[in-house]
Amino acid sequence: MAENNALSGQVAIVTGASRGIGADIARVLAREGMTVIACARTMEEGDFHIPGSLRSTVDSINSAGGKAVAYRCDLSKEEQINELWEFAVREFSHVDALVNNAAIAVPGTIETMSWRHFHLNLVIDVVAPVLLSRLAVAHMRQLGRGAIVNISSGASRGPGRGPYKRTSVGGTPYGLSKAALERFTQGLASELWEDNISVNAMSPARQIYVGGTIYVTQTNPTYSVGDLAGKRKDGTIMGDACAAIFRADRRQFTGVVSTDEGVLTELTGIKTFDHYATY
Repeated sequence: MAENNALSGQVAIVTGASRGIGADIARVLAREGMTVIACARTMEEGDFHIPGSLRSTVDSINSAGGKAVAYRCDLSKEEQINELWEFAVREFSHVDALVNNAAIAVPGTIETMSWRHFHLNLVIDVVAPVLLSRLAVAHMRQLGRGAIVNISSGASRGPGRGPYKRTSVGGTPYGLSKAALERFTQGLASELWEDNISVNAMSPARQIYVGGTIYVTQTNPTYSVGDLAGKRKDGTIMGDACAAIFRADRRQFTGVVSTDEGVLTELTGIKTFDHYATY
């Protein structure tokens, strides 16, 4: 674990940390000296049909000498979001950083997706980050500092204008939610910059083929991952970019909507990323 690190002793909440990008972000932040509150619905392996659990994430962190606790939370329920924050403040007294990573991507077009799934998509991908950020803002103002990172996606950019060469077969609801998250990011950032609280959004520059992404592409014929060549095997780069944001000047680096590579280039000067594993 990191010593003499600017992040040592700080506390971060990471949602969606039972697998995939969220789990990798949690591991990197713990490696950098932060205490991580890993949040998700899946506490134990087998509780959900996709591999991964909070237990495995937290055990891997603690066995490596880091500090992490698991907290089971259904982000579709406001009362559980409130309870998560109350737990964090009660147990650790301060929360310095929030990573809104949890998301769902239910396959289907606007025409075919059920209202229940469309509503759930918006609740998890947009409403939950807003509710958590509201709690974070009140707390971070008292601390006099804080940082929020919202994990977005290239899907936010959409297919552009027509005429089109192929018909979209899904992804519009998910892209809609990520576009909303990015607009929320910059709006909140502009409200908070004088309070020494940064708010940024970040998406993978290359697709990270892990966790839920693997499940969706393997179980839904309308989604194709295409050629795996060049896709990343894990989300370590996202964790490194989060850590860089948390070290940055919060009044200067805020309201940024970028990629993991873009963040690292701007904040650390790194311009090549070959050391991050790809297929």
